[in-house]
Amino acid sequence: MFHLIQLEWEKQKPYILFKVLTSSYVLLLPAVLMIGKKIKVDAGMPFDPQKMFFEFPTVWNWLGYAGNWLIFFILGFMAVLSITNEHTSRTLRQNIITGLHRGEFFRSKLWFIVFISAAATVYYALCTLVIGSLNTGVIYFSTVFKEWDIIPRYFLMSLGYMSFGLLVGVLVKRTGIALFVFLGYAMFLEPVLRWAVHFRFFKDKSMHFYPLNSFEDLCPIPFAKLADGFIKENDFSLFLTPAEAAASSAVFICLFLWLSYRRLKNSDL
Repeated sequence: MFHLIQLEWEKQKPYILFKVLTSSYVLLLPAVLMIGKKIKVDAGMPFDPQKMFFEFPTVWNWLGYAGNWLIFFILGFMAVLSITNEHTSRTLRQNIITGLHRGEFFRSKLWFIVFISAAATVYYALCTLVIGSLNTGVIYFSTVFKEWDIIPRYFLMSLGYMSFGLLVGVLVKRTGIALFVFLGYAMFLEPVLRWAVHFRFFKDKSMHFYPLNSFEDLCPIPFAKLADGFIKENDFSLFLTPAEAAASSAVFICLFLWLSYRRLKNSDL
């Protein structure tokens, strides 16, 4: 396992875009939340952003939601590029020629996205602990870790977006087209299927069990209570529960990885 991770790391680290994406995540994750410092607190506001965004335990949810977007764009792109760069530079063919069979090649990609997802999650947890500790007046252990379950959900979300990116890269191969497909499905096709088709003809909670929506609902926007009107009108929630999101995400991750493996095993080099 460690040999395959090291092999993949040696292939990825020379790419400037890989360094840019990694640096962007490291810098933007805490920086995005700091935008809340610029919000002026008015007497009529129903909440205090200075407390809600930065204090325990709500900082876990807000930084998780910020990370949700960053993971999709940054780590998702990274997973796509990890495959398409192999075809562009012809290193996939060279790996097979020099003795790395297809199963080992797939496992190197699998362990790579697991490692990156784990590293992103650890960094998220550290950022949350630092920001929360600096902004919470009185700190209690029970308050700090009240929302601890979001940590494994964050990892699962990262792995989900990266497994989808891996599958897109395996299927499309060309970097530009693969990134277009990745964004096109997430920003256009899936929302159209959910809201314009599914919601219209099958108006029930099943509309939430789509791949990227399942990943997104692992760390959704914390303003879930604003959906009360939607719940009353349609008799189902606007979000999956954490357990539902975790279970459906796990299924889609396994499916995406299996499809990626089958495609790599049977594809021409």
